[in-house]
Amino acid sequence: MDIRFVLVSPGTSGLTIREAAWDRLWQAADPYGGVTSEFVIHRVSRAGLGMQGLVADAAWLAKDRYPPNHLAGQLVGALGGPDRYWFGDVVICGLRLGDTGEPVLCGLDDNQCRLVRQAYSAVHEEA
Repeated sequence: MDIRFVLVSPGTSGLTIREAAWDRLWQAADPYGGVTSEFVIHRVSRAGLGMQGLVADAAWLAKDRYPPNHLAGQLVGALGGPDRYWFGDVVICGLRLGDTGEPVLCGLDDNQCRLVRQAYSAVHEEA
């Protein structure tokens, strides 16, 4: 089953909404096949879905392979996530409550994609 996620790439690639298999989610976050770290953008609640980000663990240490991603910093901040410098590709996916009540990753819904596009437009207007 495919899921929908956002890929925020450094440089001119910008923002892409993708639908792909689960394993592609982690490959998008770290194309070198390393371990990824997750961070919360919007907390999930019983009232609705949340958003989670993924980034390569090695991005801070191997800046030659993972260039600065200024767009991700602005976009994640505009969405309410952590305000920090990001390196390499950043993936944004959904977050829902699982059967046990614990948050689990999921694809983005239409409303979340619209919110990301609006934040992206706002970030570009400020630049």
